[in-house]
Amino acid sequence: MPDLSYSDDALNVRSAFFGAKAIVYVEGDDDVLFWQEVFSRVTNEPFEVESLGGAPALDEHIAKIASGQLQGIAARDADFLPILGKRYQSPRVVYTVGYSIENSLYTSTALTNLVRLWCKSPKVPAAECAEWLTQFALTLGPLVHLDAANAISGAGVATVGENCSRYMTSANSAAACPAKVAVAAKAITPKIPSSAIAKASASIGAKPEDILAHLRGHFLASAVHRYIVKNAKAFGKKVSISAESLYAAAIVEFAKSLQSEHPHRSHYLDSARSAWQAV
Repeated sequence: MPDLSYSDDALNVRSAFFGAKAIVYVEGDDDVLFWQEVFSRVTNEPFEVESLGGAPALDEHIAKIASGQLQGIAARDADFLPILGKRYQSPRVVYTVGYSIENSLYTSTALTNLVRLWCKSPKVPAAECAEWLTQFALTLGPLVHLDAANAISGAGVATVGENCSRYMTSANSAAACPAKVAVAAKAITPKIPSSAIAKASASIGAKPEDILAHLRGHFLASAVHRYIVKNAKAFGKKVSISAESLYAAAIVEFAKSLQSEHPHRSHYLDSARSAWQAV
């Protein structure tokens, strides 16, 4: 992580230190490989992807990049910024399609390939993986709407969280529990202004793919982890999957799918290309 006490002028010449045309600033270490894969497909010129250790530090850089004070590119999780109207329009500031990189890492196709990888079998049906994602999204929809409404209103209420455990049917289940979600939603709703809830619901909508796009990334990743373990067990495989190994496998899948069929391919390559041309 760079020394944030550097002056803007010093930061503007740091790319030369790396022998790079530009630095792509990102939030954290998990973002480095993701954006490396994206930008490597739009330029053959050298660049450096650098983690700043969190959104607050990155946002400081983004403000300077957008104003022209700082050279380089910023690549950030979108969070709920589009709904809040707080996304910068500078071509050198690039955002994820969904809430975070995980919303692009764990697509239906990627999930199928990851399950097959740990099951060591090509017989895992793609339709079953897609259906699980759909049902998971539909069940969690009310909480995702409330999570966005919380951001809109600034109510400061705990909503979805970073782990799916509390909303699953059992300790080891990969299925979200409608009853638990309903209980949580009933408790949260009175704490958030109804106008914010209405705006969030209208902005996100009810389609599974839109709900998945706005679901917190770590929450989604924790559910994917459970689903892979459950399927591996059904295939007679006892697996132990760390968060790091799941992330690494997902990055490999993302890199492969960026070549042709990833559903977010156009967004990432077009925005990265525009950012690079603007440097």
